[in-house]
Amino acid sequence: MAFEHPYIRIKNVAPEKMDESQGWTVSEFRVVISEKEGASSTMYHATLGPGDRFQKRRNDNCDEQYYVVSGHGLAGAGTDRVEVHPGHYHLIPKGVEHWLANLSRNEPLVVIGLFDRAPNMGVAGHVHLGDITEDDLNAPRTLDSAGLEYPLVHQDAVPMVKVSRDEGWTQDYFCEPLNRSHGAGSCWMMGYFGPHTIHMKHRHDNCEEICYILKGHGLAGIGADRGELAAGDVHYIPAGCEHWLANLSDTEDLAAPGWYIGVGGLDESGFNYMGQVTEEDLKQRTGEI
Repeated sequence: MAFEHPYIRIKNVAPEKMDESQGWTVSEFRVVISEKEGASSTMYHATLGPGDRFQKRRNDNCDEQYYVVSGHGLAGAGTDRVEVHPGHYHLIPKGVEHWLANLSRNEPLVVIGLFDRAPNMGVAGHVHLGDITEDDLNAPRTLDSAGLEYPLVHQDAVPMVKVSRDEGWTQDYFCEPLNRSHGAGSCWMMGYFGPHTIHMKHRHDNCEEICYILKGHGLAGIGADRGELAAGDVHYIPAGCEHWLANLSDTEDLAAPGWYIGVGGLDESGFNYMGQVTEEDLKQRTGEI
Protein backbone atom coordinates (compact mmCIF):
# COMPACT_ATOMS: atom_id res chain seq x y z
CA MET A 1 0.00 0.00 0.00
CA ALA A 2 1.31 3.47 -0.89
CA PHE A 3 1.62 6.30 1.62
CA GLU A 4 -0.95 9.08 1.27
CA HIS A 5 1.23 11.56 3.17
CA PRO A 6 4.98 12.21 2.76
CA TYR A 7 7.38 10.14 4.83
CA ILE A 8 10.88 11.07 3.68
CA ARG A 9 14.32 9.55 4.28
CA ILE A 10 16.64 12.51 3.79
CA LYS A 11 19.61 10.42 2.66
CA ASN A 12 17.50 9.24 -0.29
CA VAL A 13 16.70 12.79 -1.45
CA ALA A 14 18.90 13.82 -4.37
CA PRO A 15 21.13 16.84 -3.67
CA GLU A 16 20.37 20.01 -5.59
CA LYS A 17 22.82 21.50 -8.08
CA MET A 18 23.54 24.79 -6.32
CA ASP A 19 25.01 27.85 -8.08
CA GLU A 20 28.36 28.61 -6.42
CA SER A 21 28.44 32.03 -8.10
CA GLN A 22 25.41 32.88 -5.94
CA GLY A 23 27.20 31.92 -2.73
CA TRP A 24 26.07 28.30 -2.37
CA THR A 25 29.54 26.88 -1.63
CA VAL A 26 28.35 23.80 0.26
CA SER A 27 29.01 20.08 -0.12
CA GLU A 28 25.35 19.05 -0.23
CA PHE A 29 22.03 20.86 -0.20
CA ARG A 30 18.79 18.89 -0.24
CA VAL A 31 15.25 20.24 -0.55
CA VAL A 32 13.34 17.87 1.72
CA ILE A 33 9.82 19.36 1.84
CA SER A 34 8.28 21.94 -0.48
CA GLU A 35 5.13 22.60 -2.48
CA LYS A 36 5.76 19.24 -4.20
CA GLU A 37 4.62 17.60 -0.96
CA GLY A 38 1.76 20.09 -0.55
CA ALA A 39 3.60 22.30 1.95
CA SER A 40 3.45 26.07 2.21
CA SER A 41 7.15 26.25 3.19
CA THR A 42 10.46 24.76 2.11
CA MET A 43 12.54 22.57 4.44
CA TYR A 44 16.18 21.95 3.58
CA HIS A 45 19.05 19.78 4.79
CA ALA A 46 22.56 21.13 4.21
CA THR A 47 26.01 19.68 4.74
CA LEU A 48 28.93 22.11 4.87
CA GLY A 49 32.22 20.25 4.58
CA PRO A 50 35.46 21.65 6.03
CA GLY A 51 35.98 25.07 4.49
CA ASP A 52 32.41 25.25 3.12
CA ARG A 53 30.28 28.37 3.53
CA PHE A 54 26.85 29.79 2.98
CA GLN A 55 28.12 33.10 1.68
CA LYS A 56 26.49 36.42 2.56
CA ARG A 57 22.85 36.60 1.50
CA ARG A 58 19.41 37.75 2.47
CA ASN A 59 15.90 36.41 1.88
CA ASP A 60 13.63 39.23 0.76
CA ASN A 61 10.40 37.22 0.83
CA CYS A 62 10.62 35.01 3.92
CA ASP A 63 12.08 34.43 7.35
CA GLU A 64 14.56 31.59 7.70
CA GLN A 65 15.07 29.27 10.67
CA TYR A 66 17.78 26.65 11.00
CA TYR A 67 18.96 24.08 13.55
CA VAL A 68 22.51 22.78 13.97
CA VAL A 69 22.42 18.98 13.87
CA SER A 70 26.18 18.47 14.15
CA GLY A 71 29.46 20.31 13.77
CA HIS A 72 30.91 23.69 14.71
CA GLY A 73 30.25 26.86 12.77
CA LEU A 74 30.40 30.64 12.79
CA ALA A 75 27.16 32.42 11.99
CA GLY A 76 26.71 36.02 10.96
CA ALA A 77 23.35 37.80 11.15
CA GLY A 78 23.38 41.58 10.84
CA THR A 79 26.16 42.62 13.21
CA ASP A 80 25.98 39.36 15.23
CA ARG A 81 28.97 37.02 15.08
CA VAL A 82 28.26 33.82 17.01
CA GLU A 83 29.75 30.33 17.15
CA VAL A 84 27.12 27.63 16.76
CA HIS A 85 27.11 24.04 17.96
CA PRO A 86 24.65 21.09 17.94
CA GLY A 87 21.36 22.13 19.53
CA HIS A 88 21.41 25.76 18.41
CA TYR A 89 18.31 27.26 16.78
CA HIS A 90 18.78 30.44 14.74
CA LEU A 91 16.07 32.81 13.48
CA ILE A 92 16.91 35.06 10.52
CA PRO A 93 14.15 37.61 9.76
CA LYS A 94 13.28 38.55 6.22
CA GLY A 95 15.71 41.02 4.63
CA VAL A 96 18.58 40.48 7.11
CA GLU A 97 22.07 39.79 5.78
CA HIS A 98 23.34 36.45 7.11
CA TRP A 99 25.95 33.78 6.48
CA LEU A 100 27.33 30.56 7.91
CA ALA A 101 30.84 29.05 7.83
CA ASN A 102 32.14 25.67 8.94
CA LEU A 103 34.98 26.26 11.42
CA SER A 104 36.16 22.65 11.58
CA ARG A 105 39.13 21.37 9.60
CA ASN A 106 37.90 17.80 9.78
CA GLU A 107 34.16 17.53 10.47
CA PRO A 108 31.08 18.57 8.46
CA LEU A 109 28.60 21.12 9.73
CA VAL A 110 25.06 19.78 9.24
CA VAL A 111 21.95 21.95 9.51
CA ILE A 112 18.25 21.61 8.79
CA GLY A 113 16.24 24.72 8.04
CA LEU A 114 13.01 26.28 6.89
CA PHE A 115 12.22 29.03 4.42
CA ASP A 116 9.05 30.06 6.20
CA ARG A 117 6.00 30.33 3.92
CA ALA A 118 8.14 30.11 0.78
CA PRO A 119 6.78 27.02 -0.99
CA ASN A 120 9.86 26.66 -3.20
CA MET A 121 13.41 27.99 -3.38
CA GLY A 122 12.57 30.26 -6.29
CA VAL A 123 10.18 32.46 -4.33
CA ALA A 124 12.25 32.84 -1.14
CA GLY A 125 13.86 35.98 -2.56
CA HIS A 126 17.51 34.94 -2.14
CA VAL A 127 19.97 37.77 -2.87
CA HIS A 128 23.72 37.04 -2.89
CA LEU A 129 25.57 39.82 -1.07
CA GLY A 130 29.19 38.73 -1.48
CA ASP A 131 31.71 36.41 0.07
CA ILE A 132 32.59 35.98 3.73
CA THR A 133 35.91 37.73 4.36
CA GLU A 134 38.79 37.03 6.75
CA ASP A 135 37.71 40.12 8.68
CA ASP A 136 34.27 38.51 9.11
CA LEU A 137 35.83 35.31 10.39
CA ASN A 138 38.17 37.14 12.77
CA ALA A 139 35.63 39.66 14.09
CA PRO A 140 34.92 39.63 17.85
CA ARG A 141 32.24 37.11 18.79
CA THR A 142 28.95 38.20 20.30
CA LEU A 143 29.34 36.25 23.53
CA ASP A 144 26.40 37.54 25.56
CA SER A 145 23.03 36.30 24.28
CA ALA A 146 21.47 39.50 25.60
CA GLY A 147 23.64 41.38 23.14
CA LEU A 148 22.41 39.50 20.09
CA GLU A 149 20.42 41.42 17.53
CA TYR A 150 18.72 38.27 16.23
CA PRO A 151 17.56 35.22 18.21
CA LEU A 152 19.96 32.33 18.72
CA VAL A 153 18.72 29.78 21.26
CA HIS A 154 20.28 26.56 22.51
CA GLN A 155 17.90 23.72 23.33
CA ASP A 156 19.47 23.20 26.77
CA ALA A 157 18.25 26.66 27.82
CA VAL A 158 14.62 26.26 26.72
CA PRO A 159 11.96 25.77 29.42
CA MET A 160 9.34 23.03 29.19
CA VAL A 161 5.90 23.99 27.88
CA LYS A 162 3.01 23.00 30.12
CA VAL A 163 0.85 20.37 28.37
CA SER A 164 -1.99 18.11 29.48
CA ARG A 165 -1.56 14.35 29.83
CA ASP A 166 -5.35 14.13 29.70
CA GLU A 167 -5.08 15.30 26.08
CA GLY A 168 -2.49 12.73 25.05
CA TRP A 169 0.73 14.61 25.85
CA THR A 170 2.49 11.64 27.40
CA GLN A 171 6.01 12.44 26.17
CA ASP A 172 8.62 13.25 28.77
CA TYR A 173 9.47 16.75 27.58
CA PHE A 174 8.06 19.31 25.12
CA CYS A 175 9.43 22.77 24.42
CA GLU A 176 9.33 25.65 21.92
CA PRO A 177 12.91 26.83 21.18
CA LEU A 178 11.64 29.51 18.76
CA ASN A 179 8.14 30.93 19.01
CA ARG A 180 6.31 34.25 18.86
CA SER A 181 8.27 35.54 21.88
CA HIS A 182 11.33 35.56 19.57
CA GLY A 183 9.41 37.13 16.68
CA ALA A 184 8.99 33.81 14.84
CA GLY A 185 6.00 33.43 12.54
CA SER A 186 6.32 29.64 12.67
CA CYS A 187 7.02 27.83 15.92
CA TRP A 188 9.93 25.42 16.37
CA MET A 189 8.88 22.67 18.71
CA MET A 190 10.84 19.78 20.22
CA GLY A 191 9.50 16.63 21.81
CA TYR A 192 11.51 14.10 23.81
CA PHE A 193 10.00 10.61 24.22
CA GLY A 194 11.23 7.97 26.66
CA PRO A 195 11.14 4.26 25.70
CA HIS A 196 7.66 3.22 24.51
CA THR A 197 6.24 6.71 25.10
CA ILE A 198 3.42 7.72 22.72
CA HIS A 199 2.14 11.14 21.70
CA MET A 200 -1.52 10.19 21.26
CA LYS A 201 -3.83 10.94 18.33
CA HIS A 202 -4.42 14.64 17.70
CA ARG A 203 -4.66 17.25 14.97
CA HIS A 204 -3.75 20.91 14.50
CA ASP A 205 -6.53 22.72 12.67
CA ASN A 206 -4.62 26.00 12.23
CA CYS A 207 -1.23 24.86 10.97
CA GLU A 208 0.80 22.34 9.04
CA GLU A 209 3.50 20.41 10.87
CA ILE A 210 6.90 19.12 9.82
CA CYS A 211 8.56 16.62 12.18
CA TYR A 212 12.23 15.60 11.95
CA ILE A 213 13.60 12.57 13.77
CA LEU A 214 16.84 13.72 15.38
CA LYS A 215 17.41 10.61 17.47
CA GLY A 216 15.77 7.23 17.99
CA HIS A 217 13.27 4.95 16.25
CA GLY A 218 9.56 5.63 16.08
CA LEU A 219 6.26 4.81 14.43
CA ALA A 220 4.33 7.74 13.00
CA GLY A 221 0.65 7.66 12.16
CA ILE A 222 -0.71 10.28 9.73
CA GLY A 223 -4.33 9.71 8.75
CA ALA A 224 -4.44 6.04 7.72
CA ASP A 225 -0.66 5.88 7.12
CA ARG A 226 1.63 3.97 9.49
CA GLY A 227 5.37 4.30 8.89
CA GLU A 228 8.53 3.60 10.88
CA LEU A 229 11.00 6.46 11.18
CA ALA A 230 14.63 6.67 12.32
CA ALA A 231 17.18 9.45 12.77
CA GLY A 232 17.37 11.53 9.60
CA ASP A 233 13.75 10.91 8.54
CA VAL A 234 11.01 13.51 8.17
CA HIS A 235 7.22 13.44 7.96
CA TYR A 236 4.84 16.17 6.84
CA ILE A 237 1.36 16.60 8.35
CA PRO A 238 -1.22 18.85 6.65
CA ALA A 239 -3.44 21.08 8.75
CA GLY A 240 -6.41 19.23 10.25
CA CYS A 241 -4.93 15.74 9.70
CA GLU A 242 -4.97 13.27 12.60
CA HIS A 243 -1.47 12.12 13.58
CA TRP A 244 0.56 10.56 16.39
CA LEU A 245 4.09 9.39 17.18
CA ALA A 246 5.33 6.43 19.25
CA ASN A 247 8.83 5.56 20.45
CA LEU A 248 9.42 1.90 19.50
CA SER A 249 12.63 1.43 21.47
CA ASP A 250 12.93 -0.50 24.72
CA THR A 251 15.97 1.49 25.84
CA GLU A 252 16.55 4.69 23.82
CA ASP A 253 14.91 8.09 23.79
CA LEU A 254 13.26 9.55 20.69
CA ALA A 255 13.96 13.23 19.96
CA ALA A 256 11.77 14.94 17.37
CA PRO A 257 12.10 18.66 16.55
CA GLY A 258 9.95 20.33 13.93
CA TRP A 259 7.72 23.24 13.01
CA TYR A 260 4.16 24.39 13.51
CA ILE A 261 4.02 26.42 10.31
CA GLY A 262 2.27 29.76 10.34
CA VAL A 263 1.53 29.99 14.07
CA GLY A 264 3.57 31.41 16.92
CA GLY A 265 3.07 28.57 19.39
CA LEU A 266 1.19 25.43 20.32
CA ASP A 267 -1.61 27.49 21.80
CA GLU A 268 -2.33 28.98 18.35
CA SER A 269 -2.14 25.66 16.49
CA GLY A 270 -5.77 24.59 16.87
CA PHE A 271 -4.83 21.47 18.84
CA ASN A 272 -7.56 18.83 19.15
CA TYR A 273 -7.11 15.55 21.05
CA MET A 274 -8.46 12.58 19.04
CA GLY A 275 -7.98 9.63 21.39
CA GLN A 276 -5.58 6.84 22.31
CA VAL A 277 -3.21 4.99 20.01
CA THR A 278 -4.30 1.35 20.14
CA GLU A 279 -2.38 -1.90 20.01
CA GLU A 280 -3.83 -2.43 16.54
CA ASP A 281 -2.41 0.95 15.42
CA LEU A 282 1.02 -0.09 16.66
CA LYS A 283 0.90 -3.35 14.67
CA GLN A 284 0.02 -1.71 11.34
CA ARG A 285 2.52 -0.69 8.64
CA THR A 286 1.63 1.01 5.37
CA GLY A 287 4.97 0.13 3.79
CA GLU A 288 8.70 0.85 3.75
CA ILE A 289 9.81 4.46 3.52
